Amino acid sequence: MATDVSSDGAVAVDVPPPAAVDAPEPKRQRLYLRRFAVVYLILALALIGTGAGAVIAKYGVSLKHAGPWSSWEPSGSASAKTSEIAQRVGGAYRLPSGHQLLDVYSKKLTVPVSTGSGGQAAIPIAAVAIRGAKGKIDKISVVSDADSRLYQLCGTGTACAIGEGKASIARGQLVRREALELALYTFKYVPGISHVIAFMPPPPGSQPSTLLYFERSDLRSQLSEPLTATIAPKTPLPTTITAAQGARIDEITLPHIYKFALQQTQLGQAVLVLAPNA
Repeated sequence: MATDVSSDGAVAVDVPPPAAVDAPEPKRQRLYLRRFAVVYLILALALIGTGAGAVIAKYGVSLKHAGPWSSWEPSGSASAKTSEIAQRVGGAYRLPSGHQLLDVYSKKLTVPVSTGSGGQAAIPIAAVAIRGAKGKIDKISVVSDADSRLYQLCGTGTACAIGEGKASIARGQLVRREALELALYTFKYVPGISHVIAFMPPPPGSQPSTLLYFERSDLRSQLSEPLTATIAPKTPLPTTITAAQGARIDEITLPHIYKFALQQTQLGQAVLVLAPNA
């Protein structure tokens, strides 16, 4: 090591320069960057999830199903939509022979009543009254054409009975499936509808006596998920409906099938009185 004596007697000593710090290797740099990126991504996803949760909690918005509710949607005015729904749904249900199971008619909220001269007159339905298990009226809902739709499911036999084949549990399930599908499309695509009434075909040799009655709230969960989550895309025949499909239809529809009777008010309107179909 070289030394030098300055003029004032101090000794200068050569000091080696500080050792250079090795820069991280490129591979190590990339590893650090990836780790940081993963951490930031996790944080970002957590924030997004928290925000989405807040939106769902506040507004009831579901992010589970982003696609369309159904593959088909009616168009036009409210009455045009109802007619399209009746035509499309009715045409999808078939008997093993290939004939249509039922004709479906979309009708105004009226019922025929006998007149003194032996004829019939259509009078508007003003209310639906539901009897409880003990026979007392538990609920009365005022209805009108503005907030309700009525469907008539009619076979080719006498008094709208199904004109061919034999009655069976599976065929009854299929009829109720059809009424359910009518109600779901109506609630989903016809604005302002809160009530759907579907008059059912009677057994052969009988007069119509039962109907399915749905309020929008009855099908809230089915309307919040795709139609295919409730009924399969392919409409079965009475001979091909599966036990699982039948059980699903029973679960949704049996609580809403009623025997009906009519009471006429002094104002010339009808009250549809419903009783459990025991």
